[in-house]
Order: sequence, then C-alpha cells, then structure tokens
Amino acid sequence: MIKKVIISVIVSAIVAVVAWKVVPSLTLSQIQPIASTAATVAGILFGFVMASVILLATAKDNALIRNTQLTGYLPRLVRRLHETMGCLLSVCIIFLASLFIPENAMFADTGALSNVKLISIVVEVGVFVLTFSVCMFIIVWREFSKFSANM
Repeated sequence: MIKKVIISVIVSAIVAVVAWKVVPSLTLSQIQPIASTAATVAGILFGFVMASVILLATAKDNALIRNTQLTGYLPRLVRRLHETMGCLLSVCIIFLASLFIPENAMFADTGALSNVKLISIVVEVGVFVLTFSVCMFIIVWREFSKFSANM
C-alpha cells in the first residue's frame, strides 16, 4: 500500500506542476466553475465511499465480515476507506474556500511570491489533493470491489 501511496503522490505532483502552467493565468470567473465542479465530483465520490462503509457496517452477520474482523483485514480496509473519505472531503473544502477568495488577494506582500495570486495557490493545492484523492479512491475502490465480490 505504501508503494501505491508514493506513486499517487508522484502522479499528483506531476499533475500539479503541469497545471501550474495554466492556473495563474485563470480569472476568477474561470476558476469558479472549475472549483464548483471539482468540489461536486469529490462530494459524489465521498458518497460512494460512505455507502461502502455503511454496507460493511450493516453486514455484520456475514461470515466473511466476521472472519475478516478476526484477521484484522476489515479494520484496515475500513481505515483506508475513512482516509479516502478524508481526502475527498479536503478537496471539497479547498475548492469551496477558493470560491470566496478575492481575485486581487496576493499570496505575499514581498519576496518572490509577491506577484502570485492567493487563489492560484489555493487552486493549485486543490489540484494536487484532488489528483491524490482520485488515485486513492481508485486504489481503495478496487480493494473494496474485490472484497465485496465475496460477500
């Protein structure tokens, strides 16, 4: 799992670096629909993961659920589902926050970042977290799909 997380971080960093070539030139009117859509997509994925956790919680009488609780696999799977939910919720919060940042707010008053807009930094962080969250969602969803096929 650590290897997959490291690969997800690397992929997310590459996407963020590529996005940085475009993000600073976007206006607030261009950022708002992008941020709104990203927050919506993350919220939908959050709902899928939450439904998976609820499914596991309601199937306590299933023999597979009982056995995997004894081996410790189920708590690890549920923890990974919760971590993915946290990442997706972070995406929602970051992009929703970007909707309320004034376009003329600068990241710093002096120094190398004095000409960088705050909204560009927030959107860039959002792009990184969104990409990481989608990677984690894919990894955990595959694991959950394999597990639930045996229920």
